[in-house]
Amino acid sequence: MEQYPAVRMMVRHGSLLAILVGLSLPALALFGVLGAGWHWVWLLAALVAGAALWFVFRTFAELTQIIADMLLPQ
Repeated sequence: MEQYPAVRMMVRHGSLLAILVGLSLPALALFGVLGAGWHWVWLLAALVAGAALWFVFRTFAELTQIIADMLLPQ
């Protein structure tokens, strides 16, 4: 797997990256609500979008794990 550094990174750190990606949008919206005076509904929208982003990224990480286990030589 040394030939594929991106696959190796996703296999090792995919779960953590999924959490970070899922939390990034709500964190940005929280900053917008508290610091820039955005309406609170943007925070709710960011929470929903963050959950969707977490799910999509987690699925991508798991699919990468499956592909690495099945197709790449160990």
